[in-house]
Parts: sequence; structure tokens; C-alpha cells
Amino acid sequence: MNKRMPAHKKPGTPHHCSSSRRIIVVVVPPVDELDLVGPLQVFNSVNRLAGRKIYAIDVVTNAERLIIEGEGGVLTFMAKDHFNKVGGACDSVLLVCGLGTRLVRDPALSAWLNKMAAEVRRLGAVCVGVFLLAEAGLLNDRRATTHWRFGREMAERYPGVRVQHDPLWVKDGNIYTSAGISAGIDLALAWVEEDCGAGLAHEAARELVLFLRRPGGQPQVSVSLASQASEMMSIRELQIWIAEHLQTKLSVEELADRMSMSVRNFERVFTREVGTTPSQYVLQARVEAARRQLERTEKGLKQVASAAGFGNVDLMRRAFVRLLGITPRHYREIADHSTGEARPTVATRVL
Repeated sequence: MNKRMPAHKKPGTPHHCSSSRRIIVVVVPPVDELDLVGPLQVFNSVNRLAGRKIYAIDVVTNAERLIIEGEGGVLTFMAKDHFNKVGGACDSVLLVCGLGTRLVRDPALSAWLNKMAAEVRRLGAVCVGVFLLAEAGLLNDRRATTHWRFGREMAERYPGVRVQHDPLWVKDGNIYTSAGISAGIDLALAWVEEDCGAGLAHEAARELVLFLRRPGGQPQVSVSLASQASEMMSIRELQIWIAEHLQTKLSVEELADRMSMSVRNFERVFTREVGTTPSQYVLQARVEAARRQLERTEKGLKQVASAAGFGNVDLMRRAFVRLLGITPRHYREIADHSTGEARPTVATRVL
């Protein structure tokens, strides 16, 4: 079982950030544009915020042409060279492709990835790039994730991979895989935190105007996003109000009264619009709020339970076990070590 870090060394404490780190980004075109640009922007932002070149990025490709086409047909990128011409020391490798190129069979690339996996500190893949790692045999008997739309396909094509369907990103050994699109940004920020500490990673996240820096253990689901799915303005406004008043009672009767509806009609309308009952939604919202506190603060469980509206630690523990299958204490351990093993139930999928 993972153990909490000792009090004198909090997660994200800076280490070995004094020298430049070279990251090779391997692109198999046509590429999903955000899968490529998102992580690159993170590393570039860190360089700018630090006032020095912490990350040296080389973009290479497996294609004959160095011009890399985007899947959208609008953007193109220029690679520095072919992957097999990469020389010199390298800290990390990040693999990016597109939906169509996830099924590419490139023996030379597979051999190169195996070679680099044994040499570099980290080897990662964004979204469906995990298919190429699996094709290279690098994920046999390893945990890995990918975009939720392709998890089942991944498991069927590569039964030796221990596919994790929910986490945003997963680390197994020195192999990192991430879910779709924006999760590549989360993975890049996780690398920054490993290299330079949580402070710089959070500063980069703020500069990118991210609503929340998400650890690997957070699932590809969000009750907050679900709250925006209703087409009824009054329901959306109520959900925002709920998020701002989690410490109040929030009974079905009180919520119905706030909406000027009978309890029966309110439950019917809310369930139709949101896809879950009011009581279940409030419970999910409180668990999500507690998760954020456990991930981002050192508050004790009693403080977290109170802030999220649970009243006491036992009620919070039972809610976590019911919805996530683990206790709050275990969830904090997972979030601290970014193992990506927390598996909450699905509310709504996000990219």
C-alpha cells in the first residue's frame, strides 16, 4: 500500500530542477492538434515563468515528411527531424498521434520506443497514443488508460494491458498514459510537479486559466460538468446554488421549495434534466468537493467533512465508500502519490 509522505516533505517539493530537461515529442500524423499543443504549451509556460529553459523540446515524427498535418485539416506543424535520427541525452519521451493513426503498425517506431523506454526516465503517451505503446509491447501486464471512448477497444485489442477506464492519467513504472485531449495537459503538469514542485505546476496551471489542476486519480467524470448539461436555466441555477451552499441541509423538500415546486414534481423534473435524483446529486457534489479538499489541502478529515457539508467524518467515509469504493484517507494517499487508482462511479464523461 502507498504511504503518505512524511510531514517534512510535502508532495510536490522541488527537486533537481536546476538543469535543463530534454523532452522528445514523437508525433505520428495526422495528429490531434490539442493532444500535441496542450503539453507543449505547459512546458513553454514553465520556461517562461521560471525565466530560464527548464525544458528543451524536440518534436520529431515517424513520417517521411517533416510537415505534420493536424486531423482538423487546418493546422500544420513542422517536426525537427525523424525519430530515428534523435541523438544525445534525453530525459523523457512523449508520444502523440491521432484517432486514425492509433492503429498504425510501424515496427521501426516500436523498436525505438522499446529502446528509449529502457533509457529515459519517463515515457508517456497522450490519449490514443497508448495504442502505439501497446503495439510496441510496452504495456503488457501494466496499468494504462486512454480516452473513455476507446477503453473497451484497447482492452479487446491488447488483452495483456490492464486498462483503467476512469483515471485522467496513470503511471506504471516509468510509463505514463493519459485520457483524451485536455488530460494531456494534466499529464504534462504532473511531470512539471515531479521535476520542479507543486508551486511551479500550479502557477503554470493558473497561467493557462485552468479551473482546476487535476491529479491522475481524478476520474474522467465530473458532477460539476454534469450540472451544466441541463437545458433548463432554473435547474442550472439551482445546481450552481447547491455547489455554493453544500454546508446547508439541502433536503429534497428545501430544494423543491426553492424551485417553487411540489416535491414530487421537483424530483421528476430534476431527475429528467440531470439524470440523477436530487439526493444523489447533492451526495455526488459533496464527495467531489471533499475530493478537491483532500487533493489540494492538508486539512484534517474532520475539517474536510465539515466544509463539504457531511457533518461528520463517518458520513463522509460512508459516502466515499458508496460512490468511490475507497475511504477518504485512502483517496488522499492515492492523490498524494498520483497512482491513478481511484475509480469513482460515472456521472458524466469529459474529454
